[in-house]
Amino acid sequence: MYWLLRHKSRALSLCLRCGHPRDQHHIAILALRREDINVWERRAPLAPRHIKELTSAGYKVLVQPSNRRAIHEQHYRQAGAIIQEDISEATIIIGVKTPPVEKLIPRKTYAFFSHTIKAQEANMPLLDAIIEKEIRLIDYEKMVDSKGTRVVAFGQWAGVAGMINILHGLGLRFLALGHHTPFMHIGMSHNYRNSAQAVQAVRDCGYEISLGLMPKSIGPVTFVFTGTGNVSKVGRVDLGKSQVNVCLSFTDTVRNRPTECAPTNHPPT
Repeated sequence: MYWLLRHKSRALSLCLRCGHPRDQHHIAILALRREDINVWERRAPLAPRHIKELTSAGYKVLVQPSNRRAIHEQHYRQAGAIIQEDISEATIIIGVKTPPVEKLIPRKTYAFFSHTIKAQEANMPLLDAIIEKEIRLIDYEKMVDSKGTRVVAFGQWAGVAGMINILHGLGLRFLALGHHTPFMHIGMSHNYRNSAQAVQAVRDCGYEISLGLMPKSIGPVTFVFTGTGNVSKVGRVDLGKSQVNVCLSFTDTVRNRPTECAPTNHPPT
């Protein structure tokens, strides 16, 4: 005890059992797991520039190989990451979406959108497995600053991608009902080479609608947006720019031709 008091600063940095530096017992190793929740998931939780910051600071970073990931493996390799299948040596494993239950590694720290905070029934087996395997879960949805504001959340392009996919599905639905519409020319968002092409496809659809190419048998199509999140805000703005008639939530204004939307006392914007 006397030695500990005399050499407090040095003693706290050393292991009492072996005398080696404590940080050698728990070397932080980060791993980016491969997204495999569905066949079209191409996102990554960190970009190569983030990996470069970590490797430059002396941290080891592993990246699971993926032929679907939007960012090519060579960019991660150039940033100092190690590309390998086995990530079991990592101390923290991060991803975007939930991993399959059978691929969870016991006694690790994971970070991803778990969709369990609201007790979503579909993901309760995942939460049970996390508890059973003694995993520490960092849920992006619960990461907030000192004011309680989320620091990791969906942003602008989540709204754009979601709106494009909805319009694509609408085109398929109308076709199944026997109506060919301009929405048929909009593809799934992940099929476009870049965001400019995707946004242009929606604008082209709006232009065809403005020419009167929507079947008269369908009648006015009304889009109603609710909520105040990033996805809702961006979706309504981009759809409004496409010349498609849009009805927003009860407190918002109606865009373009309000007579073809729900009755409102608000002026068009």
